[in-house]
Amino acid sequence: MSEPRPDYLPEAIREKLIHDPRVAEQDLRVEVRAHRVMLGGNVSSPQLKQRITEVAKELLPDYEVVNETTVVPAAEPDGEEPVS
Repeated sequence: MSEPRPDYLPEAIREKLIHDPRVAEQDLRVEVRAHRVMLGGNVSSPQLKQRITEVAKELLPDYEVVNETTVVPAAEPDGEEPVS
């Protein structure tokens, strides 16, 4: 990956994560500081969290990747919702 200007790097990484079919997650925060990539947000599974880490490491192999995303499984609705 040709590295964009440092002030554009977080958004460039976020865009690549959104458009990578292994991730395709829009609710991610990306911060870059001193060769460290900090990832945050909510994801639906531990597997997706792991894929996000893997893709970020592929994009920036010389950076430390810290994935602080939270796994929030999608819950099934409790019963039926009335329609008015």
